[in-house]
Amino acid sequence: MREGEIKPFNSRNVDSAPNAGGIYCIYDETAGDMPAYLGRSNSIRRRLKEHLSGRGSKSIAMLVDHGHDLWFSFGYSDNPHGSEAAELARLSPAGNRRREIKYLEDF
Repeated sequence: MREGEIKPFNSRNVDSAPNAGGIYCIYDETAGDMPAYLGRSNSIRRRLKEHLSGRGSKSIAMLVDHGHDLWFSFGYSDNPHGSEAAELARLSPAGNRRREIKYLEDF
């Protein structure tokens, strides 16, 4: 699996995610281009497996339990914490400023 590639959130694709540090996004098809969840980890694969098994975020567990069509992507980072903070700041609305959609491959 390549960085920035958006794949269905299932065990086969999660198993092919890297065992490296970075940030990841989980998308819910009903939310359009906005991520349902943005996270960071020193092991993207391990963390995605936790989400898939219901041991990660309660909101992702609920979406999985209700059969939502989920997708994910990731980006490598030597500083996952800083990359996550930057991405969250970019996605957060500031006043009336329009949010710009930017995919991880453009990060």
